[in-house]
Amino acid sequence: MRRLLLIVATTCLAGSTVFAQEFRRDVVYATRGKTELKMDIAFPEGDTEMRPVMMCLHGGGWFMGDKSMYHSRMRTMAKQGYVAATVQYRFSQAAQWPAQRDDVRDAFRWIVEHAKELKIDPERIGLVGESAGAHLALTLAMRPTEAANEVRPRAVINFFGPTDMRAVKEVKRGRRMVEALVGTKLEQAGEKLTDISPATFIDRTDPPVITFHGTEDSLVPFNQAEILQAALKKNQIPNQLHPMKGVGHGIGPNVKELTALMGDFGNRYLKGPDMPLVAFEDFEKGTDNWEFTEAAAWKTNKVGQRKFISLTKKKSDYKPKVRSPHNIALLKSDPVGDFVLDVDMRSTNKVYGHQDLCLFFGHQDPSHFYYVHLGREADAHANSIFLVNDEPRVSIAKERTEGTDWSRGWHRVRVKRTVASGAIEVFFDDMEKPVMTTVDKTFTSGRVGIGSFDDTGDFDAIRLWGNPTAATP
Repeated sequence: MRRLLLIVATTCLAGSTVFAQEFRRDVVYATRGKTELKMDIAFPEGDTEMRPVMMCLHGGGWFMGDKSMYHSRMRTMAKQGYVAATVQYRFSQAAQWPAQRDDVRDAFRWIVEHAKELKIDPERIGLVGESAGAHLALTLAMRPTEAANEVRPRAVINFFGPTDMRAVKEVKRGRRMVEALVGTKLEQAGEKLTDISPATFIDRTDPPVITFHGTEDSLVPFNQAEILQAALKKNQIPNQLHPMKGVGHGIGPNVKELTALMGDFGNRYLKGPDMPLVAFEDFEKGTDNWEFTEAAAWKTNKVGQRKFISLTKKKSDYKPKVRSPHNIALLKSDPVGDFVLDVDMRSTNKVYGHQDLCLFFGHQDPSHFYYVHLGREADAHANSIFLVNDEPRVSIAKERTEGTDWSRGWHRVRVKRTVASGAIEVFFDDMEKPVMTTVDKTFTSGRVGIGSFDDTGDFDAIRLWGNPTAATP
């Protein structure tokens, strides 16, 4: 909708500070007839690889605005270590829906396809937008493409974006903008209103969303934020709604508070911990970086634009010395002490109580290691943190959920290990509240890996931050 100055300036994304080194203007990402669509890109100083990204979408009611509106904020993002891009898209007077959706999809795809050149991590791209730009950000996140298994955004920062166009008929100015977007009166729009409503397309594995919306917004009513939050909660999507009391269609006075909230959100879902990135794997070059208990049980796959590794065999020929998982793939990286491990995981097994996938760490040898068992139902042998110490595995979780919801699709799992305290935390989709915790110091370092006790599944987007060290004797 109407463009308003977003002075929060996305000082929003807190973290270590570096200085913007390069600013590229008018990079062509797509062509529509004779029209070139462009983006501007701000880079941090230095030659660091695998940097997180913020893709910015300006507001303006889908009929006005300019990518330059984000320039000052992009420079701030770059100072904080992000590569930031601001995107041009076609306006409704030149091209009606779904032109705008297609444009931002192509911009996102261009960033992913140029990841090596941009020195970014394609699996850590966030979206930020306000008003109409927030609507496009949410649309891209909830409906990234008609094809399955493409790289998807990891987080959305939503400033007062419209989310369900079926509920805006009473808003006079907003009504005119929506009608121009779809090319018809709302009364005749029918399913078009559903098609342009991101809240109607949310499913279980969509990215987390943080929303800021004025309670006195007369252009995009506050109930649009409430509709979005209800849909996110119903589908178990991590989300935060921060009402800006007494604020209209804009930011209001509490810039410092918003800055802190956005900073925490960006750090949790995009930036990664303050440790070296010691290993990453998207399986673009096969499995040379892995050591398997049974190599024949694994194969690399590609569906759409996504490559990943699949564990395809339930009953492994590998027989461990003590009762413990059969299907294990260990990274050939050095052992780590403190670490954070992020993995995308998807169960392909039938639904039953012990339906599981596992992550391994502190691995010394086949009879000494930890593993996280993410099982559908929790009991003494499932959905817990386990210790294998030369005897059958023992559940050591102090806190855990009643089970892991292996709904269809990819889930993001994180294991965090702090050696000094012995703390072990496990996160599933929601990176704020762990689903399992414990304290144990049996092994203070070791290798990490992926696998399952005896089920099938897919793994991708593996990122390991940590402090390399010698393995525990």
